[in-house]
Amino acid sequence: KKLHLRTIDELGLDSSIVSGFLDELEQLLKGVALMKELTLRTRDYLVSFGECMSTRIFSAYLNKLGKKARQYDAFDLGFITTDDFTNADILEATYPAVAKRLHGDWIDDPAIPIVTGFLGKGWKSCAVTTLGRGGSDLTATTIGKALGLREIQVWKDVDGVLTCDPNIYANAVPVPYLTFDEAAELAYFGAQVLHPQSMRPAREGGIPVRVKNSYNRHAPGTVITKTRDMRKVCYMTVSVYFDPSMCNCYRSLIGHYFAEHINQHCPEIKYYHAGYSEHKDARTVWLSSKGLLYI
Repeated sequence: KKLHLRTIDELGLDSSIVSGFLDELEQLLKGVALMKELTLRTRDYLVSFGECMSTRIFSAYLNKLGKKARQYDAFDLGFITTDDFTNADILEATYPAVAKRLHGDWIDDPAIPIVTGFLGKGWKSCAVTTLGRGGSDLTATTIGKALGLREIQVWKDVDGVLTCDPNIYANAVPVPYLTFDEAAELAYFGAQVLHPQSMRPAREGGIPVRVKNSYNRHAPGTVITKTRDMRKVCYMTVSVYFDPSMCNCYRSLIGHYFAEHINQHCPEIKYYHAGYSEHKDARTVWLSSKGLLYI
């Protein structure tokens, strides 16, 4: 409460923007305390308040700056989901509903749409749902697919998908291009920037996703597309699990060299080999009881 009111005060906005939400939230929390019960449905409704307030603050501030903006709650915009509270999935009916609403409003009165992230409405319950991990990115890619956009930009706190965790290796650099398959695999192996589920609408719509840095907007970032030129690929990124179990390497010569090195210094690791026929690349996989290294 103090954070939102202080933010509004610093931006010179009217506190009435969020006062109703704060009052309702306080009553809801009192009810939870009295009942000593917090269902998944109630939890989703509770966490929706932050997005609803922050988007209203942002929209009001843009309007104050002379940039005409319009706030939308995703559950009223047309985001229709399953009723799996805390981990709902977007349903196909969402795309035409979102497109119709945004296109119609733009034609009637053009304004920048400011949409709450990771929220939807259960198709049976009509209750507020949340989309789980990567839900805000999923909101963006869903809107991108609904509107048939040329590119979707996802702004993070790093310069794109990096070659390694910068907390482990300070000289990690962005990977300029990835395919959706590669991005999904990297996420599976520990990359924290994107969740595979959040990229699904962009992949289905054939829309490139550019990962940019909010704190370094001039950095080119990483572009994720359906396909890319694999002829110059040597390696993409390295994910290290401190209890390794697998190593993955592209390009057959590098794979065999790396295998010899691993077998020499880590004899407990078993070696497996498989091939990629599409790009004539080789994939080399090591498994052990101790953990994983992915290249």
